[in-house]
Amino acid sequence: MRRFPMLDLLLTNGLVVTPSGAERLDIGIAEGKIVALRASGAGAPEEARRVVDLNGQLVVPGGVDPHVHTNSVLPTAAESGIMCFGPDRVSEGAIYGGTTTLVDFAHWKPGDELSESFARKSAEWSGSTYTDYALHGTFKEPEIPFEVLEQIPDAVANGHGSYKVWMTNTTPTRPKQKTDLGNMWGLMEQTAAAGAMLAVHAEDDDIVMYSYKKLQHQGNTGIEYMHHAHNNLSEKLSFQRAITLAHHVGAPIYLMHVSAREGVDAIREARGRGQAVYGEILPHYAYFTAEDYRQENGAIYHTYPSLKSETDRDSMWESLLEGSLSTLATDGVCTDLDVKTRGKTILDATGGHAGVEMRMAVAYTEGVAKRGLDLTRFVDITSANAAKILGLYPQKGVIAVGSDADLAVLDTTVDRKITASDLHEADYTPWEGYRVAAWPSMTVLRGKVMVEDRKLLGGPDGSLLKQRVSSDVLKRPAC
Repeated sequence: MRRFPMLDLLLTNGLVVTPSGAERLDIGIAEGKIVALRASGAGAPEEARRVVDLNGQLVVPGGVDPHVHTNSVLPTAAESGIMCFGPDRVSEGAIYGGTTTLVDFAHWKPGDELSESFARKSAEWSGSTYTDYALHGTFKEPEIPFEVLEQIPDAVANGHGSYKVWMTNTTPTRPKQKTDLGNMWGLMEQTAAAGAMLAVHAEDDDIVMYSYKKLQHQGNTGIEYMHHAHNNLSEKLSFQRAITLAHHVGAPIYLMHVSAREGVDAIREARGRGQAVYGEILPHYAYFTAEDYRQENGAIYHTYPSLKSETDRDSMWESLLEGSLSTLATDGVCTDLDVKTRGKTILDATGGHAGVEMRMAVAYTEGVAKRGLDLTRFVDITSANAAKILGLYPQKGVIAVGSDADLAVLDTTVDRKITASDLHEADYTPWEGYRVAAWPSMTVLRGKVMVEDRKLLGGPDGSLLKQRVSSDVLKRPAC
């Protein structure tokens, strides 16, 4: 490691979580990288342009949220062209909340070269983001032309190492987005051969669409019936199909927004057989239930699939603690309250919710403070595993010499009641009144202090990241 005559930043006396555990360390940073880690108080202090004594606060890798949507037309508002917020607003909330990397979706459109899809979406992020970012290549068509599938190896070689499909059109009223199973098979063959990860929105379209028809026939279309449309059977059947297809191909898959115990069980069984299957949950699936749809403005708790029972909710934390599920994402779709609540029924509800800024605090509160989650496992679910699964590790997701100096400093002495006025990504929060046991006091992106004492100090100057998924992650359940 090259020696630096003077560090750019020295963070001292923090409780720093590395892959070997949590200990009091000083972190030396130069040219955007971590260049030194040593026990606090050991030897003469390094020279640095700025030294910050963290007084024992918790220091973890900057969060990696593998699932956010920006500048997308809301599917249930397609006729009016209403869009969710862009990278500027979402990344501002993220950086305040201790998340330093976001992963969005580059949608392929018929007639596009695959490279054009990535270039178009990257242009939306460039110059407007406070975090670094990567992009899933995304297909929302029933068929994917062979000439497009054949472009995947070049796209992967250029650093785009993850792709996504939908197994359902989600509602009867929104634009079609389902890719049929045969085309999903072809896509899996390409991603597996190229060393990429395939992310799947897995719901059984036949079950979902029949359920909508049945509920409409019964006159049960209020949002409180959402979990009857996006139900446990749908998750069970779709997960089994996706996992079976991936096993046949020999492809790794990343199952997004697991919402039911049946989904958890399917992932656990596949991983037990040694299959490279990874599961993602969202903080609100691990906290709220379908009963919350009955609250005033119950739509603020909704994304697709749906909230479910207490039993399903409790299975989320059990599985995160034991390691069956890998990541805690948000499926962030940031809008203000009037847009989020414009739909009142199962046919027009707006999916996604504002939660990017709260993700790290909720994970600590629910995981560490309430359930005794180990701090290294906290890092796993909030940054390390997503970085590994999507090919960003060890540049991101770890505090180690040579890694990017992306850091979240959390004050774990707080008992703070959250209000929307504390946050930055929307004018409401589904976490209104929630009490956190940790709150970000500093966020560092590539060695630059971006937020300190709840003040935004830098940016936007985030960069597009290149993804390289390791063979270990591709071939077995590595995290």
